[in-house]
Amino acid sequence: MNDGDFIELSFEMRAGQDKKLISTSKEDLAKKEDIFDDKKKYRDAVIVIGTDGLFKEINDSFRHAEIGKEYEVTVPAKDAYGMRDNKNIKVVPMREFQRNKINPELGKEVNINNKAGRIISVTPGRVLIDYNHELAGKDLYYKYQVNKVIDDLEGKVNAIIDMDYTDSDNFVVEIENDSIGIQIPEDAKFDVNWVDSKYKIVNDIRKYIPDRDIIVKELYKKEEKKEGTPKENSAEKSEESKDTDKVKETQ
Repeated sequence: MNDGDFIELSFEMRAGQDKKLISTSKEDLAKKEDIFDDKKKYRDAVIVIGTDGLFKEINDSFRHAEIGKEYEVTVPAKDAYGMRDNKNIKVVPMREFQRNKINPELGKEVNINNKAGRIISVTPGRVLIDYNHELAGKDLYYKYQVNKVIDDLEGKVNAIIDMDYTDSDNFVVEIENDSIGIQIPEDAKFDVNWVDSKYKIVNDIRKYIPDRDIIVKELYKKEEKKEGTPKENSAEKSEESKDTDKVKETQ
């Protein structure tokens, strides 16, 4: 397989000496090891070989992978999320939490001054935050199986939507001559995450499927006026006439 190939694969990712399951595409395994999330869709992941977002060891393995075979890859901690560093554990004054309207709780993930971390201690007047990545200092263990290579353009566009947004199921992709049309579904139109995802999708299509115009279609239909039935309108007019007659009688 080569850089730029789109592949569909099932996988599991584990971390640390106990090889605890962190992520997987397999619903039954997630339930078995008690990390099941009912808000997540468990299905094969789509990945582009050679992308910067993948660890080198993973990319190297993909390049030699064969469809249907299972592979195991280990990524040492130093090459994954780095080693733990005590310098990344900081004391933050309680007033910072008050200013940001955050209630400090042990174990809570927070973002203070545009820096994400986890609260590991709360005492009067100050809070201790660990800014190390939660997987820092842990070796990563991957097991995967490539089930398919995506060759068709429509499949690649849907794969990019899956990678950069959430789910391409309700998107309509049309390939016409030198253009790619993408009709977005209703729920995406009012999703704040769609704005950022749209530009990622466009950039990735340009990167992996060059020399084609991209048309993103967002149709916002006008609101339909709610009009009463002819009988209802007649009844309303009749009541208005009665009121008018009553006014005339009193004059």
